[in-house]
Amino acid sequence: MSSRVYVIELARAAGRRRDPRIPWVYVGSSARDPEIRFAQHRRGYRSSGIVKRFALHLRPDLYDDLPAFRSSAAAREAEQERARELAACGFVAHSDGTSYGRDAGAWEEWGPRRLEVVARHVEQSARELSESSFTALDADRCAALLRGERGFWVADHLDPADPPPSYGRFAHVGIAALRERVEAAMR
Repeated sequence: MSSRVYVIELARAAGRRRDPRIPWVYVGSSARDPEIRFAQHRRGYRSSGIVKRFALHLRPDLYDDLPAFRSSAAAREAEQERARELAACGFVAHSDGTSYGRDAGAWEEWGPRRLEVVARHVEQSARELSESSFTALDADRCAALLRGERGFWVADHLDPADPPPSYGRFAHVGIAALRERVEAAMR
């Protein structure tokens, strides 16, 4: 039976963030479909305590690029590697009892090559922002909103008290890479 890696976004109360825009995440692996495993975590079935208390939703944009693995050992290895990769771009990634990136300082944002493998998620989020926006978005504003940037101008486009889920979803990505991806999607 094959196993998959999955990533769950955790609530703000899970711990102090390295960047207020980039959430804590839990990285796991299972032979179950990620949606089924997420529901099991929420019910408390073989759940990490941090996930049971703070799980918000799955983040397929952070795991869809990974294949299914033939063995649970290979999936666990990929799980640890993905947790380290996410920590390297600003997340605090909890996996198998370790919080990667918790005490780390600097990180490196994703660039165009890394973003390419999850391009459909960026395009879907950009579409959601455009449809939710009070006024038309150009590529610069859309990329800034995808990064979760704050400023007086945000209220011209979104309700800051109740933004759509895609607001800030790509805070771990460089602005130039996001702008390039959004421009390509708008063509």
